[in-house]
Amino acid sequence: MVGRDQENALDSNSRMSDSLQLVPQRCTKTIHFIRHGEGFHNIGYEQNVDAHLTPYGWHQAAALGEHIRSLQPPLNIEVVVVSPLMRTCETAAGVFGGASSGSADAGLLMKRQDDARLERSAHDAIALPAGLPFIAEELVRERMGSSPCDSRRPLHITREHFPGIDYSGIETDEDVMYERVHDQVHNRGEYRYGESEEACEQRGLKFLKWLMARPESRIAVVAHAGIIRHTLAAFAEGLPAAVQPDLTYEFNNCEMRSMVLSDTTVRPPPDKTRFPGGREWEKSNLRDV
Repeated sequence: MVGRDQENALDSNSRMSDSLQLVPQRCTKTIHFIRHGEGFHNIGYEQNVDAHLTPYGWHQAAALGEHIRSLQPPLNIEVVVVSPLMRTCETAAGVFGGASSGSADAGLLMKRQDDARLERSAHDAIALPAGLPFIAEELVRERMGSSPCDSRRPLHITREHFPGIDYSGIETDEDVMYERVHDQVHNRGEYRYGESEEACEQRGLKFLKWLMARPESRIAVVAHAGIIRHTLAAFAEGLPAAVQPDLTYEFNNCEMRSMVLSDTTVRPPPDKTRFPGGREWEKSNLRDV
């Protein structure tokens, strides 16, 4: 017979385990979500097509880069995944790029750009850091409303400006995604035209599945307020009030929050940290002799 004290202990242990999740590390990835720095569309120029960073946006990117490089232990990011819009590509270059470089294409992440008043900030060329790939992915671009700032320019222009970013996963030169949804009408959410909140959330979840299928486990994602908010908020229901804001509050310009993503339904990579022990270890040692 189980006494009352034992019943209370069992109930307490049950409640404790209900609040915990334990999954193999190889089924997880650490994702560092970053919103782009301040763009001209954030200060009243929403009609700018595929908006660029303001000078202050570049300053924010540099500050975030310094913060990341100061962290101990280091983040050891293996890949930077970036929305193909100008402001996110510029932010990724400002945060993770190497030192300012010359104008030659070799080893460049971003070419030098000139100033265009109230549209584009002047900036030196930025070198491509060794061993860190940059990959553009349309699934993580901003929720598409009616404002031209959320459309992207033809890909050949962006690709020429950012020779160090891999755009091979983007299928069309023209922005067919924006053209497909920007005139759609719906009755829910913060605006009536364009991509619905539900469609944006589903696109974000599809993006997370795409991340889980990648080989890297430490990933930086440079994206936009809307797509990040709708994606993370899908996981907020049922969480304690103390942590819900991490998933539901809109990101500030150039804010970074780190999340652990897990999925035990996919085939995980081998566990490189595992030590077999016992006779299994002895057998593997003998095979190596």
